Amino acid sequence: ILGKEYSFASGGGVFDSTPKEAPGAKFRESIELGSFEGGSAEVSSAISDLREDFGPDRYNLIKRNCNHFANALVWRLLRRTIPGHVNRLANIGQCCSCLLPKKLLEESPVGPNGGGGGSGGGFQVYGSDKKNDSISTPAFSGSGVTLGSQDSGSRVPLLGSWRGGGKKKDETLTDRREKARMAALARFEAKNAGSDRE
Repeated sequence: ILGKEYSFASGGGVFDSTPKEAPGAKFRESIELGSFEGGSAEVSSAISDLREDFGPDRYNLIKRNCNHFANALVWRLLRRTIPGHVNRLANIGQCCSCLLPKKLLEESPVGPNGGGGGSGGGFQVYGSDKKNDSISTPAFSGSGVTLGSQDSGSRVPLLGSWRGGGKKKDETLTDRREKARMAALARFEAKNAGSDRE
């Protein structure tokens, strides 16, 4: 944009460089997204607003990476999003977060000391303008009952009922993720064992 490339990285936050030469990054491809009709003041304003959401300690490989930043910047300047395939792996990671290590979801696995933090979820355009730039599509909304909660009435807890009872109070999210991963692995192995006999 106007002779500069803007990037977002763990420990560095938002920075600019010569196009296709961001330090520590490997250039993959250029994708034509449109023409920006504004000037340097509009770009500076957009970058300044995005720095709040994309600070040096906010990087997360799954939830807030350089492609999330690119999407937010393109939205601010062109009112469109980047192609879906660009950040597809991170989006799949969010959908399958119960199968990923807790460390990968909480802090960045890149950068000098293992990274930073960050949060976010779903499709989200960061930054704010007077015209409500933020778009978020929650996966679920509305009121209801949490699965396995005491308020579920006559409903049977979905995951708490198998293997001897409900969720233990000292059970952590990591423990529950590990149980889900092991159950999926057991189903996979059972399915493959059945197909090996044929």
